[in-house]
Amino acid sequence: MKQHLFILIILTLSAACSKRIDLVLPPYSSKIVVNGEANTDNTFSFQVSRSLPIMKSNDSTGYLLQNAIVTVSENGVLLGNALYQGGFYVLNQKPKANNNYTVNVSSPGFPQAKAVFSVPKNLVTNVSYIDSIGLDNEGFKVGQITLNFQDDPGVNNYYRLLIRYYNSGQQTWTPFNFTSNDILFLNNDKLNDGSYIFSDRTFSGKTKVLLFNVPEGIGSGTPKFEISIKSFTEDYYNYLRQTDSYNQNGNGLTNDPIILRSNVANGLGMVGGVSNARDTIF
Repeated sequence: MKQHLFILIILTLSAACSKRIDLVLPPYSSKIVVNGEANTDNTFSFQVSRSLPIMKSNDSTGYLLQNAIVTVSENGVLLGNALYQGGFYVLNQKPKANNNYTVNVSSPGFPQAKAVFSVPKNLVTNVSYIDSIGLDNEGFKVGQITLNFQDDPGVNNYYRLLIRYYNSGQQTWTPFNFTSNDILFLNNDKLNDGSYIFSDRTFSGKTKVLLFNVPEGIGSGTPKFEISIKSFTEDYYNYLRQTDSYNQNGNGLTNDPIILRSNVANGLGMVGGVSNARDTIF
């Protein structure tokens, strides 16, 4: 009897402690989302979509906007309209280093969005390869790639380095999984595509020299290696850090949502200006 009375008291107290709250959220206003990388190696290409409420990841109408008007201006001069092609708005021109750009996007029912960004100066690089600098512990030859570049003084610079080797048998390019004791790569996780991103904090305004040992058999065909080093602004660097960390630590399946950086006024998204210095070793 005492046990039943105790349970009844607990249930009564629990009911007394609960309180219903009717939460009234303000009407959700969808915005234009603009994403893209304006790379000096490629023509302008942007994905234009719309934002959705956090509890509604998609609906039957999809999220891409196919009826938007997208214009691109260079240093205040209109370059033209980007046209919708297979999910992207494409303008058949390439961005130029050391220039400023504005992308205006409008679509019925949405506030006009605008992304303003700059493309850094051309990065001058010097790349060389020696097929043998000695032997490894098993007696095989070890080659070496040398990359050096001059960091622009007085500016915070940010880079993304990717080295690939050519597999002549499969006729494909494959990321080169190098090892390095350089401070740039210590405690710096390699990204999913095999590249690394870093700042010039440890070599600001100086010539940076990087050495990479190459085991025998890597890059034995022709061409041998492709070395790409991209430079971009701090905003885009921080955005890449966010997205790469998110993708490599759950990709939304085991991690919480994050608020991404944006450079799109009256909208969302990120358009990064990238100057790409690329060299091929034959």
